[in-house]
Parts: sequence; structure tokens; C-alpha cells
Amino acid sequence: MKTQALGWIQKIWGDFKSFQPGQKVVTIVAVVGLVVGGILFASWKSQPNYSPLYSNLSATDAAAVVQQLSDDKIPYQLAAGGAQILVPQSVVYDTRLKMSAAGLPGSSSGGYALLDKEGITTSDFKQQVDFQRAVEGELAKTIEAMDGVAQASVHLAIPKQDVFNDGSKQPTAAVMLTMKPGAAINASQVQSVVYLVSSSVPQLTPDNVTVADSAGKVLAAPGDNITGVAGSDARSQMTQDYNDRVASSLQTMLNTALGPGHAVVTVNSELDFDHTSTTTQDYTYKPNTPPVWTDQQTEKYTGSQGAGGTMGTGQPAEVAGTAGGSGNYDKSSQTVSNALGTVTQTVQNTPGAVKKLAVAVLLDKNAPNLNTAAIQSLVTSAVGLNTARGDTLAIEAMAFDTSGEKAAAAQQAAADKAAAAQASAAQLNSWIKQGTIAGLILLVFIGTIIASKRRKKSQPDAPVDDVALITHALPDGALLPPPAPRRPEPEPMVVGDGGAGRRALVALAREQPDDVARVLSGWLGSAEPAREGANR
Repeated sequence: MKTQALGWIQKIWGDFKSFQPGQKVVTIVAVVGLVVGGILFASWKSQPNYSPLYSNLSATDAAAVVQQLSDDKIPYQLAAGGAQILVPQSVVYDTRLKMSAAGLPGSSSGGYALLDKEGITTSDFKQQVDFQRAVEGELAKTIEAMDGVAQASVHLAIPKQDVFNDGSKQPTAAVMLTMKPGAAINASQVQSVVYLVSSSVPQLTPDNVTVADSAGKVLAAPGDNITGVAGSDARSQMTQDYNDRVASSLQTMLNTALGPGHAVVTVNSELDFDHTSTTTQDYTYKPNTPPVWTDQQTEKYTGSQGAGGTMGTGQPAEVAGTAGGSGNYDKSSQTVSNALGTVTQTVQNTPGAVKKLAVAVLLDKNAPNLNTAAIQSLVTSAVGLNTARGDTLAIEAMAFDTSGEKAAAAQQAAADKAAAAQASAAQLNSWIKQGTIAGLILLVFIGTIIASKRRKKSQPDAPVDDVALITHALPDGALLPPPAPRRPEPEPMVVGDGGAGRRALVALAREQPDDVARVLSGWLGSAEPAREGANR
């Protein structure tokens, strides 16, 4: 194996020494390039893959974690302006466990870690203050986990619970948000902040939470958790979403009927965001139901009597009967209380109902199959137009100005043509470069072959042994081939002329080795039978 390797090395070195100076330079540059490229690739491949260890760290926490990583000799990288720390992927979980054991990362806002520092001699006032600070810190960390929030500050005002507090004093909260560069907060995030804070503090209602940003804008104010900028944005967004949804459905219908580009739809609506509740109470009676209470009185008098009063009636004689004593008195009274059923109905209206709707449709009068009356009927039915609440519908047909579209189409066509020409030129340049490189390589190859042939012709012929030349004409270890069809044999060489015949034979064997091999094979084949007969 070692001898074979040395043979290969000597062969490569011999081939290299036979190169021209330019070929040697090119070969050396190629070998150096391969070696450097291999080293760079191996160096890049050996670099570990980094994964996030912690993200959204404060400056204090990041400094503490970096210091601990340096002490533990763990490589790291910083990203996101120092708020994110990356470590090799293979040691992420082990490093987190080590950091947790070291109490890292801590929180600059404290959190519940503040309670770990309290001792048995801590006063009640300090315990309450530390607990409130801990809740504020935990809420700040929770809010900072939202997308786009860079920093949050939470302040709680919790009244002291004692016998003098009759419940009229309610806790309140204020939140200050600092957004990341380029990020904006929306109404949904503001509501999330309000509900997170109110749900984390006992007896704190969403109406008592105030949210503001670092620019001083009030995002949520006490009394309504969607007032201020966030509330206005939410209502505007709901209205715009409704308008877009109705306009999109109408546009799709008109494009199907008239074709694209022949109709434009605009919808403006007014939505009701008020909370309303209506309560109705009705009384019903079911027949054949026994009464709840009955009061009945009956009085009756018959007979005649003279002058004077009537005993037991309390009436004088003049009222009870006539002067002659004859009369009839009858009195009846009845009071009945029936059982009545009560039906109470409460209806609460959800905010977002349509108070007023205005729809405008612009049609292209050059559109095929244009029927304004049919379109008006379709639009009226599609949007549920209600003239009683003040809805309006306007449909007009006029010629559309398509000059802008034609100019844009022409400009786009020109741009596409220029892009195609540029792509074709780039492709042509690429082909030219590739052809040039291929031509140079071919020229170098041809030049190398020509130079090698010239160098071989210029070298003097070394003395060649006849036996070695003849043996070289045949394959190593191969049997002589069968005699070929006879060809005109070369003229016999005169041996007595010194070295001239030998040189002619050597030149013939060098130029036509196959023919010389066939002739020698024929000679040897014819000589074998004679040799066998002599041996016998």
C-alpha cells in the first residue's frame, strides 16, 4: 500500500514537472483555492448553532446573565439590541437550569421575589407595601410579554381594609405602556391589559383601570374600558368592517352581472353602540281558575208594617215600605279576587345594530346588459334597505373614464417589455461569459496537448533494446494472438550494414507496433511446429 501511494505521488509529481509555467501557476492556484475553501467550509461547519436562551430581558437582567455565562465559560451571542441572549443549541436547557439555580434572570421590577427577603421582624406595613410592589411587578412582567410592548409600569391604589371602610372606597389601577419602535397598540390589546389588571386585584373592576401610553394618550379611562383613543379606534374599526363587508358582497354580485370594472359600490353606515334594556310586564288570566278570595253580602225584607222603623234594617218606615205598611227590601253585594298570571320580559340590545345605511352604486353606461331597475331591486334586497329608519340608495349610470387604465396598461406593457429585454440581455451576457470561460479552458487544454507533443518531438530518442521494444509491443503476460491474414511483409533488412537495419526496425516498431506484433506472432507461430519436430 505504501509503495502504491509513493508510486502515485511520483507520477503526479512527474506530471506536474512536465507542465508549462502557466499550467503550473494555474494548478497551484486551484490547489490553494481548494485547500482554503475546505478549511473555510470545515470552520463554518464546526461552528455551533445558537438558540435563544432568554428574550425580552431588561438591561440589568441581561448584564447578570452575561456575567454568569462568562464565569461558566459558556459561549454566547447578543441579539435584539441586547435584550436576547443566544447560546449553543446543545446546552440551552442545561444553561437554563444553571441560571435558575443561580436565581437568574431576576426581575428589575421585583415581583414575588421581594417577599423572599422578608424576615420574622418585618412590620405589617412593610409586608403590605412589599406585597403590593410584588403584584405590580408581576403584572408588569405579564403585560410586557405582549407583542409590541417594550416596557410596562403598573401602579395600584388599594385602600386599607379596616372597620372604618364601609366599602365605598374601591381599589384603582393605572398602567403606563411603552411600545417598541414601529409597533402600535390596538383596542384588543388595551382591553386585555384592563382585564388582566382588574382580574388580578381583589374588588378591582375594569371601570377603575386607566391605561395610557408613553406619548400621553389615554387608551382606557375610568367608567368605560373602551373609551379614549382605543374606544374610538374600536368603533371606527367595527363600522369600517361592516361597510367593507356589505360593499364587497354587492361588488361581487355586480361584477358577476356586468363584468369586472363596470360598477363601483360605496357603503356608509351608522351603527348604534349604546347599551339598551327594555322590560315589559303583562298580566294574564286563565279561565276556570278558582278565585283567590270571595266576599258576598245579602239582605232581604218582605211583609207589611205600619208607621215606624223596621227592626234590624236601620231604615225608617218611609224607606222600608209605604205608609200603609206594605213593602219589599232586597240588598246583595259580592267581591271576588281572581288569580292573575304575570309575564315579565327583558330585552337587551347588543351594541353594533345598524341605525342608518347609505348605499351608492355607480354604473358604467357602456356595460353590456345594463338594467338599472333590476340592479336597484337587487341592491335593495341584498342590503335589507329600510326607508323607515332613514336608509338611502342612489344608483347612477355614466360613462367611465378608462384613460388612466389604458395608460397604466400601456406603462405596464412597456415595463414588462423592458424587463423581458433586460432578462434576455442578462441571459445573453451569461451565455457569453460561460462561452468565454469554456473557450479559455479549451484553449488551455489544446495548448497543453500541443506543447506536450512539441516537447516529445524535441527530445532525442533514447537507445531502445530490441527485445524490450518487441516485448512492449505486446500486452504484459498475454499470449500471442493468432496469426492474422498475411499482409505485404516489409522488405528484409540487411543486417550486415551495421546499425542502420536495427535503427530502421526500431523506427518501424515505434511507428507501427500493432503490425510488428502481428508479424512477429506469425513468425513465432510458424516456428513452433518446426521446433516440435526437431525435438522429436
